[in-house]
Amino acid sequence: MIIKHPIPEHILDEATDWLVLLHSGEMTEPQFQQFEQWKAQNQTHALAIKQIEKFTNGLSHLPNTFQHENLVQSKKRFNSTLNRNMLLGFSTIILLGFTLYTLPWNEWRAGQHTKVGQIKTLILEDGSKLVLASNSYININFSEKMRKIELINGEIFIQTAKDKRHRPFLVETRNGQLEALGTQFTVRQNNNHKTKINVYQHAVAIHPSATSESKIIHQGQRAVFGDKTISKLIPLKNQQPYWTQHLLVVEQWPLKKVISELYRYKHGTYVLDQSIQNTQVSGVFSLDNIQQSLETLAYSNQLELTFYTPYLLNIDKK
Repeated sequence: MIIKHPIPEHILDEATDWLVLLHSGEMTEPQFQQFEQWKAQNQTHALAIKQIEKFTNGLSHLPNTFQHENLVQSKKRFNSTLNRNMLLGFSTIILLGFTLYTLPWNEWRAGQHTKVGQIKTLILEDGSKLVLASNSYININFSEKMRKIELINGEIFIQTAKDKRHRPFLVETRNGQLEALGTQFTVRQNNNHKTKINVYQHAVAIHPSATSESKIIHQGQRAVFGDKTISKLIPLKNQQPYWTQHLLVVEQWPLKKVISELYRYKHGTYVLDQSIQNTQVSGVFSLDNIQQSLETLAYSNQLELTFYTPYLLNIDKK
């Protein structure tokens, strides 16, 4: 395993500023000479330019788990540059992808949520147990007639309790409604706009929003459903949701899936070399210390980790 330490942030800032000017088409000949002199002053300067350009070439492979708010905070100076609509530096390129980003109004109105990296347990008024995974948002709506959880985004684990008033326990998702039948289960809103459900005890009924079709998922099964369709039932590999214990347990998972799951609990983003994306991985990794988990994963699988900043990582073969 090789871990390359990041270049100092002030040098990356200077390098990005030079690249902004270089690609703007407004660089004068004296400025170009100053740029060349700056690169020649120190090996780190030239390396910063090289790493930024290398990372820029990999931006088309950015995963859906990318968390942009950290770069927004650390690169506020680019806000005015964004209006020029140019492919300038690596931070600018990333931020340009979010100029039309829809504000998360539903998340802002959530009654309960977790930050990135946080796992939170709640005991509801009826005695049911609810666990929120990293970066998850919900509303809890209990009434005289029903108990309802609205999953706005993320993943939750539910262990229902018997209700003295015999109210149904429902979970509302963007794709439809789930009805717990005395059970333990997880619900996750996937990036592909589908809802994933794993049942660990008893059963859950799925009611997609745009069809009259329903299906009951029993203990030891999982399924994915959309507005109109429900997938075939698939046997669960794990007998419990280990993430509620702050662990990621994998057996013969492709490397790209393992990294994607780890980055659900970490700010930032990564580029994973295409040639190793399907490397099969098995192991147990901590969700409380993602840095340590990445280093363990790299050591076990002969990977090279290059940290451009605390929020930008390149993963390649050793």
